[in-house]
Amino acid sequence: MAQQSLGQRLSSLRVGQKIGLGYALALSIAVCGTIAGFGVGRYYQKQAEEQEEHVRNEVELLQRLQSRVLQTRTHQQQLIPLAQYPEKFQDEYAHLLKHKAEIQEIWGELKTFVAKPSTLKYDIHQPRIPVFLQTYDRVPQRYSQELEHRVEQIRNLNLASPTDVEQAQALMLEFTNSDLALEFDGISDDLVGLIDQAYQELEEAESLQQQANAVSEKIVAASIGLSVAIAILLAVLTSRAIAQPIQALTSVARRTTEESNFELQATVEQDDEIGTLANAFNQLIRAVQQLLQQQKTANEQLENYSQTLESQVKVRTQELSDKNTQLQQLLEALQRTQVQMVQSEKMSALGQMVAGVAHEINNPVNFIHGNLTHVQEYAHNLLGLVQLYQNYYPDPAPEIQAEAEDIEMEFIQADLPKILDSMKVGTERIRQIVLSLRNFSRMDEADFKAVDIHEGIDSTLLILQHRLKDKPERPAIQVIRDYGNLPLIECYPGQINQAFMNILANAIDALEEANLKRTYQEIKENPNQITIRTAMIDSKWVKMAISDNGMGMPESVQKRLFDPFFTTKSVGKGTGLGLAISYQIVTEKHGGKLDCFSIPGEGTEFVIQILAHQQIRDPV
Repeated sequence: MAQQSLGQRLSSLRVGQKIGLGYALALSIAVCGTIAGFGVGRYYQKQAEEQEEHVRNEVELLQRLQSRVLQTRTHQQQLIPLAQYPEKFQDEYAHLLKHKAEIQEIWGELKTFVAKPSTLKYDIHQPRIPVFLQTYDRVPQRYSQELEHRVEQIRNLNLASPTDVEQAQALMLEFTNSDLALEFDGISDDLVGLIDQAYQELEEAESLQQQANAVSEKIVAASIGLSVAIAILLAVLTSRAIAQPIQALTSVARRTTEESNFELQATVEQDDEIGTLANAFNQLIRAVQQLLQQQKTANEQLENYSQTLESQVKVRTQELSDKNTQLQQLLEALQRTQVQMVQSEKMSALGQMVAGVAHEINNPVNFIHGNLTHVQEYAHNLLGLVQLYQNYYPDPAPEIQAEAEDIEMEFIQADLPKILDSMKVGTERIRQIVLSLRNFSRMDEADFKAVDIHEGIDSTLLILQHRLKDKPERPAIQVIRDYGNLPLIECYPGQINQAFMNILANAIDALEEANLKRTYQEIKENPNQITIRTAMIDSKWVKMAISDNGMGMPESVQKRLFDPFFTTKSVGKGTGLGLAISYQIVTEKHGGKLDCFSIPGEGTEFVIQILAHQQIRDPV
């Protein structure tokens, strides 16, 4: 029941509402995925940053402690030769006492650091550090006490006497080689392993931060990819949902007119604009049935009174003529309604899709394009700094020189600015393509306004570029632009662009059909060409001519070219609505003229003429 209720609600929505609902769903998935990606990435990145900061503090404490231990041991050993110089001996011992105090201070900081609880979800302290602190907890103090005791013994000696000097040196030398001194040296040895382990943890923290960034990027990319896939699927489903009922309705209408079978009825499956059109068509068929029945009755009455009531015959004949005229007008009205419905829904779906894609692409491209300037500035500054180093230090250390050669420093200095310039050119090209998409869709310019006609033509050509470029079976189609000096033309830009699209697409179809009978070399010697000319006819009228050098058309085809549903293309390649819609846009909506001139075997030319300044007309 819930599924049926949901299906009925979706079926009752208008076509535009269905399209809007689909794109809202796709965009919401992209937004939610992006937010989730950044949230997850930020969480793991914060964990990695805290771990990295903790390890850096750990490395700094361990290195300071190792440095003071080594300095203390060095000063203690310097006391041996300085025993015969009391003043220097006292200065050296003062330095040693200073390092002893620093060792005690750092030792306390290390204990506090290890005892401090971690804010991360797991403990990142080295398990060897508490063992190290417990193992050597009393060693620095015992070492200092023993050293103070021996220094006090040396002070009690007469250092002016060579014998006492030798005794003092023997006391210090014995202390240097004692088990306590060797145990004190063990502090430095164990610190080497702890520092190496800390550096490994630092590398792991940096790797974790890179993994956090990668996870965030993957989630964002997956959400954007999913939203694009959903948007494409919705576009395909929406196009089918719109095209299939209209094609079915068109088939019924064609059979009705060709077979004169007015018993047919269109199937009404949806409660939207297409369903409304189908109901209107069915009402029209029923009205035609009534008219035919009335015509039959009138014919019977006419036959009964034909011999005696000549005047009545004339009246009845006129009535039948009027009813036939009404029938023809109703059929023409139905065809116009179908054309208008197809044009409205097609342009609505195309405009929303093109504008949506252009908007989604434009935001990240603008971000990349805007930041490239800063990247170029930073790269220039860094390369300048490297050049200064090379100028003032032309003979670097062998390690630096080897690294510079491995990474090809000179090539990087020359190639990096070129790469950044190429990236900037690429992003500018993408921005131009997005601008052309927006210019063609004109979703923000649906009102009657003055525009640059050449800009609309160029945007349309850019949309069709994939059909114009060279292919394995033929070279590229040459486009010759012969633009005149035109003012801004008052029109409905989106509708005029649609007319350009239909005429140019037909020209490409004609050239591709002509190429079926020619080889690649023949096409290359006599290339495909589309020529676009614009000019002012006089002070009021502007002319736009689009011609091709295809096969051309016979006169019989030219006469029916602008009739709705008339097409010479194979089934599935054309609906017969493109030129009919273009003719309606130019003549009815802009009060202009659309003419076709074609010579079989030479090519075809379409000429559009509209007023440069005209009265505002209602859009389709």
